[in-house]
Amino acid sequence: MNPPDFSVEVVKVGLPGGQRITVAVVPVSSVRRAWPLQPDGPISRVLTPAEIAASGMHVVLERRLAHLSGRIAAKLALLSHLRGQGFFLEARELGLTQMMAGPQEGRPVAQLPAGVPACDVSISHSHGLALAVVASGGRVGVDLERVAPRSAAFQEEAFTEGERAWLEQQARVEGRTLDELSSLGWCLKEALVKCSGQGLRAALQQVTFDGWTVTRDRQVHVAPLTEGVDAFVRLVHLKVPGAPDAGVTGLLVLGQGYALAVLHDAREVHPWSVESRRPALREASR
Repeated sequence: MNPPDFSVEVVKVGLPGGQRITVAVVPVSSVRRAWPLQPDGPISRVLTPAEIAASGMHVVLERRLAHLSGRIAAKLALLSHLRGQGFFLEARELGLTQMMAGPQEGRPVAQLPAGVPACDVSISHSHGLALAVVASGGRVGVDLERVAPRSAAFQEEAFTEGERAWLEQQARVEGRTLDELSSLGWCLKEALVKCSGQGLRAALQQVTFDGWTVTRDRQVHVAPLTEGVDAFVRLVHLKVPGAPDAGVTGLLVLGQGYALAVLHDAREVHPWSVESRRPALREASR
């Protein structure tokens, strides 16, 4: 059961191709309310002392609360995902650490009891919301951002010419603003970088896509993002250069002023596995 102390949305999503993922959304405000109750409050019933202590790397309280919110979302997503497979665990039986070095530095890692199938986890947070996604096979990546104006310089550094043309076309087709599609494209590439196994060190220009194919056979609701009447929700097959049947599928959302991309990559070998350094533009995202 989700702890009643937190306002949590947990959703199971069936992606194109059959992969099932679990998404959890936690408002940072609910964790902020619980924070003064430490060490015996609701946060300690979800996170271990080590997980809470790890958030101390953030000196600014708001960043620490966002970090904690992301870890709480990940724990609750893991619990729900595993219970769907018949493993009824408590939050403190699960562990969350992260890669400490190398190209995947910072990537969350789920530590599960013996006999429990491995899960891949990805976390993102932005402007008062934290979101985590869990899958049992392959790799997942998620990015959540506020929709914001995107300058020409940003567009040229973040996207290839073909990607910019695709996003402009989709803005016209879907009746959305270019800022919305550019923000969504940014999220998509960040999520794709996480799926590639290169963490946040891969340059966005080296991880590219050729658009996506939309499937419209399911309704997906991820509160609070999809609560507005103008919410944009798409389940997609992502087109990756050099791999027409790549197996990269995902969920794209625009709503309540946010852009969200959740991607799942079923492949074991990635065509973009190139060691590179993160460009300065990426710093604004985290």
